[in-house]
Amino acid sequence: MSTENPLSGGCNGVSMLDLNAENRGNSEESHGRGVKSGSKVLRFIWHSLYSQYNQLCSRSQTLRQLVCREANKPLPKKLRHSMRLNKSAKRKGYEFYISDEDKSIPSGIPNCPRGLEYLTTIDQLLVKQKVELLEAFTGFETNNKFSIKNALGQKVYFAAEDNDCCTRNICGPSRPFDMRIFDNFQQEVIHMHRPLACSSCLFPCCLQSIEVSAPPGNVIGSIEQEWSICSPSFRILNHLGDTVMRIEGPFCTFSLCGDVEFNVVSLTGEKVGKISKQWSGLAREIFTDADFFGISFPMDLDVRMKAVLLGATFLIDAMFFEKSGNRETDRPGML
Repeated sequence: MSTENPLSGGCNGVSMLDLNAENRGNSEESHGRGVKSGSKVLRFIWHSLYSQYNQLCSRSQTLRQLVCREANKPLPKKLRHSMRLNKSAKRKGYEFYISDEDKSIPSGIPNCPRGLEYLTTIDQLLVKQKVELLEAFTGFETNNKFSIKNALGQKVYFAAEDNDCCTRNICGPSRPFDMRIFDNFQQEVIHMHRPLACSSCLFPCCLQSIEVSAPPGNVIGSIEQEWSICSPSFRILNHLGDTVMRIEGPFCTFSLCGDVEFNVVSLTGEKVGKISKQWSGLAREIFTDADFFGISFPMDLDVRMKAVLLGATFLIDAMFFEKSGNRETDRPGML
């Protein structure tokens, strides 16, 4: 009996080990089945959500644009309001996205200041001033901001006035200012400086002017007001100080349901372009000083002079179309 008990005990021990192994195998198998079934459920949920997302995107173009922007997919330039990247893209080391439109912009053009390469491919610019609600409702002068677009309405530059509160509200439209122009990569490519001066023909010794630098610190030209009594006129100077073109304005610069045109002429009197203040609507004209401008020039014009004509647009806007406390101060002639 004593010899059989160990054997039977040994057999029982072996059978118990086999049962434990089988139980562990069954538990692992059941766990694997649970994982597989769980993954199937997750895949099913994912595909259901994705199908719903596709349906929503097909119905809502705005939702698709927002999702694409958050997913770091480059949108067309006319739909991009900012070139800032989200945190995920920054962790990956991206600095900015370059779309197909950006790749088409030439670079490394001889005798072309950095940042002005795009101006070599166009013959027209549109300048749209941003409406400032605080200024519209209270008359409190704020820094002007402009969006600069091409003929297709695609944003190519952004301009922001740099000035202090006291100067804006004391000097009004005659205030001095610095205008900083940025490209779509938020780099300053053009800097403009307008000193404090008078525009009336009664003060011929201190007439208006604006200096244009591209890149900032490198003067490429300037615009100077010429003394006149009836209609405004300006001369466009290159970086050497030589007069290369002139701008001739109308006797009456009131924008009454129509465009106000300033012709750009050569030294021989031939018209080569124009700066037109476009009618922006009755409400916008009455209650705000946010204006629309169109600039046209020859395609083969020196890229520096194209940038100087952009500066002339800001000078003309400040002299004739900028309101003081939402009050119209323009008058016929140059009195």
